[in-house]
Amino acid sequence: MPSLAIKINVSLEDQEKIRRLLESVGEARKHPKFHCTVGFIEKITSENEATALGEKITTALQDHIDPHFPLYEVEKATHLFGHVIVFEPTPQAAQHLKEINRWLFKKVEELSNGSFHLNENTEPQNYTPHMTLWRARHPDKRLKKY
Repeated sequence: MPSLAIKINVSLEDQEKIRRLLESVGEARKHPKFHCTVGFIEKITSENEATALGEKITTALQDHIDPHFPLYEVEKATHLFGHVIVFEPTPQAAQHLKEINRWLFKKVEELSNGSFHLNENTEPQNYTPHMTLWRARHPDKRLKKY
């Protein structure tokens, strides 16, 4: 079953700044498209349904954030879920991103007529949107907390 990641892309200029910053601390140049994940929907019944819902969400999200363009200020780098390295936002940036996430939670239910919801890891009460820097397919034992 298809899934849908809902994200806000980082500008091309800022993408390059992040790459240079990572290179300055010894990271090999990678080519990920940096973004802030604001929600995730799982178990969509078909690819066509995922595409149609994704287009509706994209349009609504663009209309919503255009007048309130989010500023992503970085608090720290950390790891999540045992396999993702992320930049976590500052408290002020997190507050704005959480507002987008709360709006998105309601909008997904509205646009899908209640058929779909954000998965529990990205529901507003559980989630702080973050910027992914690196991801492995499976949990990495090197990132295990001791």
